[in-house]
Amino acid sequence: MSKAKPSASICIPTYNYRHYLSDALDSALDQDFADIEVVVVDNCSDDGTPDLMEEYCRRDSRVVFHRNSRNLGMTANFNRSMELARGEYVKFLCADDILAKDCVSKMVDVLEARPDVTLVGCRRFVFGNERRETGTLGYANEPFSRSGQQVIRDCYFKGNLIGEPTAVMFRKSDIVAGFDENYYQALDMEFWFRLLEKGSFVFLAESLCSVREHGSRGTANNLRAGKVTADKMRLFEHYARRPYLHGSMAERVRWDARMASSVTREAAAGGGENAEAVRKAFYFPRFSSSILIPLACVLTKIRRRTGII
Repeated sequence: MSKAKPSASICIPTYNYRHYLSDALDSALDQDFADIEVVVVDNCSDDGTPDLMEEYCRRDSRVVFHRNSRNLGMTANFNRSMELARGEYVKFLCADDILAKDCVSKMVDVLEARPDVTLVGCRRFVFGNERRETGTLGYANEPFSRSGQQVIRDCYFKGNLIGEPTAVMFRKSDIVAGFDENYYQALDMEFWFRLLEKGSFVFLAESLCSVREHGSRGTANNLRAGKVTADKMRLFEHYARRPYLHGSMAERVRWDARMASSVTREAAAGGGENAEAVRKAFYFPRFSSSILIPLACVLTKIRRRTGII
């Protein structure tokens, strides 16, 4: 007999993160919202993850473990996690992050009270391998509710203010398609955009989760591979012509400045896109080539000298 459907699914896609996974699982199982399942999808780890999961499944019936028959890649593994989730509400938890005890309950409360809301996010702590908090990240300092289109506009021109998969919750019924496998660095933000085109966003100013900073995170690799600029080019192609993203002059210049920064950081890291292709993703290509990119080169050199890249 199959288990009754839970209200919320906490999805933990993982690959060779056994050394972090217990922290994530313990925080998921310690939620004060009891009607959950914890879906762990292993992308063919070779670090003993199945042995650890056998122990957790034996200990708690809410844990569901699935091991892919082959490595699907990170994005497809995230999508597989959502496919296997049976709950009405989906809460991602990256395998190296942790949730506050009341994270799920507070996010579920929002979604149950507000049918118009398609995405709820929160502030989050940042911590290192010794579990020492090094700061917080968040869209704002105060809680708010805002139209989805306004939030898309904020994030499109300013960057991913919503945050990582660990920082949000949404309804499974609002998913039309999963994460787009053509994206790498911006795959989460682009998915948030598609949810937000259908409804509103609520931000909870409490730090309801913690994201871990460590050397194996993928931003540096994505810079070397030219994937950061490639993602921004796709965002420009897919979203720039939407009426609500027309943008003011200042917002367009801000986009171009962020694009110039990505181009120069990738070049410094040994990556880079075809120059003519990149020009098509600037609002003001001549101004960007003559002013913004040279300025970004100077700033990138300063970052490299100070160890920030």
